[in-house]
Amino acid sequence: MSNFAKIDVANIVVVSPAERALKVLSITVYAFSAIVSSGAFIYGLLIARYRPSIWRSSIFRVLVAAQALNFIRFVIRPIAVYTKTNVDIACRISLFLNNATTMLPVNLCIYCVIYLQLVVFHNVSPERRWPRVLLLTFSVLVSLVPISMYLFLDPSMADTDSFCNLRKIPSRKQYIFIICVLAIWEYLAGAVGIISILALGYKIVKARRKTKVAFLETTQQKGPTSAPHCSASAELLHQTLLSTIWFPITPIISLWLNILLLSIGYYTRRVYIPLEFLNVILLALQSFFLGIALVINPSVRCVYAAWARQRRREKDERDDSNAQADTAESERALYRPRSMESLTLDDLAKSPAFI
Repeated sequence: MSNFAKIDVANIVVVSPAERALKVLSITVYAFSAIVSSGAFIYGLLIARYRPSIWRSSIFRVLVAAQALNFIRFVIRPIAVYTKTNVDIACRISLFLNNATTMLPVNLCIYCVIYLQLVVFHNVSPERRWPRVLLLTFSVLVSLVPISMYLFLDPSMADTDSFCNLRKIPSRKQYIFIICVLAIWEYLAGAVGIISILALGYKIVKARRKTKVAFLETTQQKGPTSAPHCSASAELLHQTLLSTIWFPITPIISLWLNILLLSIGYYTRRVYIPLEFLNVILLALQSFFLGIALVINPSVRCVYAAWARQRRREKDERDDSNAQADTAESERALYRPRSMESLTLDDLAKSPAFI
């Protein structure tokens, strides 16, 4: 009999080089995205510290909160994906937190689009609190209630004995479970975002054209200095459209391929590694899209412009102060007695003593 122990090769998990590369890429990209999210969050706090009144902007608060959630997400996701455990409750909590920090920023983006639609279409005053509270509560509930099924439902609903043992290629029962709990809500958020941004964009472009016409008519009748408000309104509408267009792009680009891969795996019964690489990169883009939305937000741009003007004004004042100091020093130098060592022969020739 051989002295070597028998090895059960059926239980050995073989990891291909492509899967190892995917793991390295995932951890690297998620770490970089966490850094981006934390940087955007800190940038928002610095803006608010310089101009505290910007906290009155509901969209600014949502964007800063979304970056905080993104940071938590990209810290949790590598742990949830690559940490192996057999404790069912730990896997349930991990799945819930991973998907909660994914869905909350998405639905907060949709909240921003719908809220702007209420303000632009239905003339809802930004000072009214109840529309914001109602809409924000609905967005949070839509984000958390479906995925809370990971915490409460029996694993047999997903065709498994534990949520730690979810398959990469799902069975029919697991596929339906994930579609109902997660996928349908991600697609719904993207669809609502597309419809809302198209309607909002149409309204803003139409209003901008009317504003330009009114500006030209006012300019012709009363002169070019009589309609600055019209021009400012048109520019503000344009900036609003540019800042809100990133909200529906976020769930479409960063999440839809993730759910599409689930369907591809279910129907083809195989894992497409190149698409998995692309999916990791797209998932990480959520931080960048929301960071862009934060930077180009009209409220943030106004604060930054005011800060830049103040810095220029302070610099001009320092330059003027330095110039005045140099002028005063030059004037004092004209009347300052000069030492004998600094006098030249020409200076002595001009003096009465020399004569």
